[in-house]
Amino acid sequence: MGHFKDQPSIPQTIGREEITTAFREVFATASGKRVLFWMLEQCAIYQEAYAGELVNATHYTLGKQGAGRRLIAELDRIDPTLYPRLLLAIADLKATDKAAAASRAASEEGEDHDIDA
Repeated sequence: MGHFKDQPSIPQTIGREEITTAFREVFATASGKRVLFWMLEQCAIYQEAYAGELVNATHYTLGKQGAGRRLIAELDRIDPTLYPRLLLAIADLKATDKAAAASRAASEEGEDHDIDA
């Protein structure tokens, strides 16, 4: 009979379905992917936690990373391919941003030459 306690209640199930839908909607847009990746960066997921003899700083970073791991775990619960796809999408977005910045710089450089002439 203990197995009934392990099953989520109806409100928990509805809440889980709503958060799953919300994550999918956020993930469906480039802006949403940028926000998710920014949140993971704020959680120090991509940096070293160890801060030498500064034990409190190490613990603080580990705490932030714990929050990031919870976010990644939620993405994995919804769809095990979401996090890897997020990383690929962010790489593409960064490449697009870099190309746009280079293009903008080149066009501004061309405008500067026109002014000098």
